Parts: sequence; C-alpha cells; structure tokens
Amino acid sequence: MKKHTPLLLHVLLWVALLVFNLFYSNFRYNSLPITWMLVDLAQTFLFHLALFYFNWFVLVPKILAKDKVVLYALAVILTLAAFAAIRTPLELYEWKRIAAHDPKIAAQIRKSPAITRFSTIMVQLAIMGIMNVFLSSALKVTGDYLRNERRRKELEHQQTTTELELLKAQVNPHFLFNTLNNIYSLAYQNAPSTPDAILKLSLLLRYQLYETDTPLVPLEKEIEHLEHLLDLHRLRLPNPELLTLDVKGTVSKVLLPPMLLMPLVENMFKHGLTTAPMHICLHTEDGQLTFATHNTSKRTPNQDAFGGIGLQNLRRRLELLYPNAYTLDTNLQNQQFDVKLVLNTLS
Repeated sequence: MKKHTPLLLHVLLWVALLVFNLFYSNFRYNSLPITWMLVDLAQTFLFHLALFYFNWFVLVPKILAKDKVVLYALAVILTLAAFAAIRTPLELYEWKRIAAHDPKIAAQIRKSPAITRFSTIMVQLAIMGIMNVFLSSALKVTGDYLRNERRRKELEHQQTTTELELLKAQVNPHFLFNTLNNIYSLAYQNAPSTPDAILKLSLLLRYQLYETDTPLVPLEKEIEHLEHLLDLHRLRLPNPELLTLDVKGTVSKVLLPPMLLMPLVENMFKHGLTTAPMHICLHTEDGQLTFATHNTSKRTPNQDAFGGIGLQNLRRRLELLYPNAYTLDTNLQNQQFDVKLVLNTLS
C-alpha cells in the first residue's frame, strides 16, 4: 500500500482540481455551450499539469536539490513567463469567443477593457503559476525529505543490527578461549571434575548456538546460563563456596539481550583473586535491573582494572541497546573491585 500512496495522492490532487474548475466554469460561464466550458477546463488543467510536473521533475531535482536557490528562483521566473506567454493567447481567444456568446461578458469587457489586455492576463496566469510551483515544490521537497528520513532510519537500523551481531560474535570466541584454558588446566592436573567441566561447556555452547539468535531472551535463561558458567568456574576454585549468586525480584517476565551480563562475570574472574570471596547480585524491581559484582582485585588502583575486549563490547552494546537508559559504574578501593550495571528500561 505504501508504494501506491504517492500516486494516489497525485490522483486525488488532480481530481480535486478538475472538480473545482468544473464548478467554477459552470458558475462563471453558465450561458456558454458545454463544449466551450470543457475546452476551457482542458486547457487550464493541462497548463497546471505541465507546470506542476516540469517543476517536479526538472527544476527541483536538477537545481533546487543542488542548493542553487538563486538559480532556482530565476528558473521559476523564466518558466512562469514562458508558460504564461504560451497560454495568454489562448485566454484572449477564449475571451473573444465567450464575449460573442454571452452579452454580460461582452458588456463587462467594454466596461473594463483592461481585463483582456495581454499583460493583465499574463500577470494573472503568473500568480496562479506561483501557487502551482509553490505547491509542487512543497510536496516534492517534503516527500523527498520523508523518503530520505525513512531510508536513513532503515540504514541506521541495519547498521546497528549488524554491529550488534558483530559484537555478540566477538563475545563467543573470547568466552570459549577462557573456558578451554580452564578445562585444559583441569585435564593437565588429571582432575576428576574434567568430564563435568566438558558437560557444563556443552550446555553453555548449546545456549549460545541455539538460543541467542533473537534480540531478546528471557532473563530466566540468562540466569541459567550464568549458573552454568559459575559452576564451570567453581570446578577450578580451591573453595567453591567463595563464589555466590543472589537473585532478587521477579524475573519470569523480563527480557534481556542475550549474553549481556556475561562480560561482567568474566571480568571478575579475569582480574579477581580466586582465593577471595566473589559475589554476584541480580535484582529486578519496577522495570529496573541491577547487576553487581564484588571481588578482590589482583590489580592496584593505578592499573586499568576495567579493560579487555569483552568489556569494551559490553559498553558499546549498552550504548546501542539502552541509549541514555543505563549506568555502568566501577570502583576499585583497597583492592576491592565493584562493578554495578543498572538498566532503567526493561522489556
């Protein structure tokens, strides 16, 4: 339907003009034969049609669209003069024929002969032409602007979608690299927990491969994914109880972009001491989600404790997905590292 909308608007415009001119001619020249009224209607309609689309297809796209405003104004003046000069003789001829058939019109011409002067008719036609050109330009410029805006928004959407897919794709290899290193360490030590680690990795990859190809996933699924991830990390901790996850609030109806929280957990393991407590808290309330991590950092306050490709991707994804609707704060004090992510608009 959208494709045919501009054509329909043009048809309605010209039908309205025809109907208006038909009633006007009938009111003004009701004593004339119908043939003459139709001739007058036809030449008026063709004049406006030609002027409208000459401006539409030639003057606006070839001159005005190139920011040549002065040249466009000059071209409009010359076009109006040319069109008026062509139509004026036809108007004079019609006036003579009308005066021959209508005594009232003939008396009006004798009383005010200026109405049939060449210059007077040209000025009148030019004024009508200016209105025609103004309408044509307004509709053309507005239509082009709206069309370009739709195209721009569509391109922005496609670009954003592509960038998000690339960012998400970068997360998977980064996570897989870290996890395989962990499993390698267990296998190297002949740890009996190695098969369990491989099973956990299988569950994580299944989620990433088959359940994250949509813009949003249930928060319950993300929490389940995080629990598998934490179980995988617990296998290599000297004291698994040091790693805790607390979930508060209602999570059953909340949707979230897939794998959005994982970089924060990975960062905690990358820069945190595995021999010290590591705590994760997820809280939802009134359409707001808070995700916080707390751990003892290996780094000092003078070092960059918040870097890496995973966290860079996270910041970029947040900018794209939650513009002006999120906060991401970090704090490193006395080797205690805290990260707090707040999403203000949940789906």
